[in-house]
Amino acid sequence: MAAPENLTLRQFLETFVRASHRGVLRRPVDQEWLQRFADELQRRANLQSLDDVAGDFVRVLVDSPEFQQRFGPGSSAVAGAQTASDLVLPAMAGRPAPLQCIPAGCRPSAAFSLRHAGLRRWAGPFDWMTIPAAAVRDSLADDFITLLHAPSMEPIPPDRRPPGSPGFLCRHTRLSERHGETLFHGHDPSTPLGYAALERAAMRLRETLRALHGKMLYQITPEDEDTEAVFAETAETLDRLSRGVALATVALVPGRPEGPFPEMELARSIGPHRLLRARTLGGAVAGAFADPLDGVVLLRGALSVVTGTAGA
Repeated sequence: MAAPENLTLRQFLETFVRASHRGVLRRPVDQEWLQRFADELQRRANLQSLDDVAGDFVRVLVDSPEFQQRFGPGSSAVAGAQTASDLVLPAMAGRPAPLQCIPAGCRPSAAFSLRHAGLRRWAGPFDWMTIPAAAVRDSLADDFITLLHAPSMEPIPPDRRPPGSPGFLCRHTRLSERHGETLFHGHDPSTPLGYAALERAAMRLRETLRALHGKMLYQITPEDEDTEAVFAETAETLDRLSRGVALATVALVPGRPEGPFPEMELARSIGPHRLLRARTLGGAVAGAFADPLDGVVLLRGALSVVTGTAGA
């Protein structure tokens, strides 16, 4: 997409904002917000293509509370499913070979973001867990021995689970004592069926990490004083035990972004591995981002920085 030759970039962006509001929200845009949106879009147009800037902005409108209240959640869900793939898949187009995307924790769920974008191919051991990044590091380093330690599986009684929240089925006592709350939400590994599912998932991840094809291990975690050290140690573990893997860790920074979009920056690179810092629009609801745009933008950013590194 390019601005028409008879319009300046600023004029084109203001026209686009007006047209988007009329087309999506069926109303004119407030003059103050017209200027704010145009300022932000112009700033982003210096860093991204106009196609990307326009797609992200339409996504903001479609997922806004106003749109959902006026037109219903069904309309947003359909548009979101289409837009997520449209926004994420182009970031993978430059790779000479397919890149397999694997969730590596934590909360909000990386597995949910990958599944929403159509990039989650199979169930991994960390998919539906609350698990600190340090516990993921240890699980990879000891070949999942601690994660699969059956005596550490402590079932959580229904009356001790948060009201109305899905999951919270089981607590891993050993990892929780070492690194903080480590919880299972999808399967209960204190039961034979749940443990078998966790064991199969761990075996699948072990085999995949040792395969030759390109892989991105995608991780979302709150930022703390140990984030960079844990990232570096996880990267070293992956280099030692696996092949063709790029770790993409997104550290969530407290506070909201200055503009109407999530913000990301590259914090550190170690070989093919990338640590990014991000400020999001909302928090987490049931393991997913409260604002779907957060999940889309973070995943696209992670794919963009590891494209061409994994499997190279």
